[in-house]
Amino acid sequence: MKKAVQNYWLDVIAFIEFAFLTSTGILIQYSLPERSGRGSTVWGMSRHEWGDVHFYVAISLFVTLALHIVLHWKWIVNITQGHGSEASGRRLLLGILALLVVVLLASAPVMAPVESVETGGGHGFGHSGGR
Repeated sequence: MKKAVQNYWLDVIAFIEFAFLTSTGILIQYSLPERSGRGSTVWGMSRHEWGDVHFYVAISLFVTLALHIVLHWKWIVNITQGHGSEASGRRLLLGILALLVVVLLASAPVMAPVESVETGGGHGFGHSGGR
């Protein structure tokens, strides 16, 4: 398969995955919000089941984008290295720093501790408990 055709289909797949990731995220957040009731479903699937779909679509998109990077690695290296000038070392350092920042920011929620929150009688933000 020609590289252009390969890239085209990879981009089509990534766009479809992105669209599904977005739609399932909106569905979970707005159509089936937390505490929307155990009986609330869309197409027979609960909020939790849609969360599973959302997760697997996210994994699929991650794999597709990783494959995209692999297929474009030569281009990435050429752009990062540039033409042997004074700026190429700085460009490489900035690229590495940017990649490090993105990886750290992306992994921060996964590394953060899980906190238990009491689900007392409050109804939303700013509930003081008194009248």
